[in-house]
Amino acid sequence: MFPRDAHFRGRSAREGCASGAMDATDAPLMDEAALAEALGPSMTQPDDTDVAKLKRAWMNEKCAPEILQFQADLVARVTEQVEHQEATVSSARAAAAAAGGAASGGLDDLTAHIMHAELNRVRFMLRSYYRTRLHKIEAHVVHVVKETEVYEKLSPQEQEYAKDYANLIEGHFGSVLKDLPDRYTSMLQQIEEEDGPFDMVAEPNLDKHVFCRIKEDRGDFLLDPNDPDPANTVELNKGDIYLIRYRFIKGLLEEDALELI
Repeated sequence: MFPRDAHFRGRSAREGCASGAMDATDAPLMDEAALAEALGPSMTQPDDTDVAKLKRAWMNEKCAPEILQFQADLVARVTEQVEHQEATVSSARAAAAAAGGAASGGLDDLTAHIMHAELNRVRFMLRSYYRTRLHKIEAHVVHVVKETEVYEKLSPQEQEYAKDYANLIEGHFGSVLKDLPDRYTSMLQQIEEEDGPFDMVAEPNLDKHVFCRIKEDRGDFLLDPNDPDPANTVELNKGDIYLIRYRFIKGLLEEDALELI
């Protein structure tokens, strides 16, 4: 067990669970006032906007070893905002081209390019969010389909994909396993037994260590409920950064009391 794995205060010098994960969204292309005027306040204000929430959901999904709850409402809102802003950009560029004025046309075209670049960043996060979830489904497809609690975290489209992928895997391995002795034809058990464990089902490693930032003061927090030893207690204060086993903070992540970095 790792009760006090690593503890940092302030901002990590190297955030992001994958190399380059934040490169596509960190550096602004224009100052905040100009960006807010171009994109609208709903897509540029920090922390509490849909885009900021999508960025956190994306990073949580990339860093968590298990698949998380699909953020259906958030994804739908961001997708709608992006499509609306892209239509606005197209209209603005068409109007600027029709105007034909060098000064005004050049300025409008530059603004349109900047808006389009920012929208591409949001598109990138959406695509990466989807790809990350599909990768987890494929890596642990039997576990995802077998466990109701996990299966219900998927979107309807992901559920359909998971079932189809599981059927393909079963058909593929079944063509080989059918030629083995009777007790060795299962793709779930090493030796097929009626009450035996499914010891060949790949599951996410919940003991993987992750970096997390605390979002609210929680005081003393017991890492392992099955071990009440005071040595297994840590003090969680807002802004603190920990390197800790995912299993210990899984519940706090679900409560939105911390974020993975």
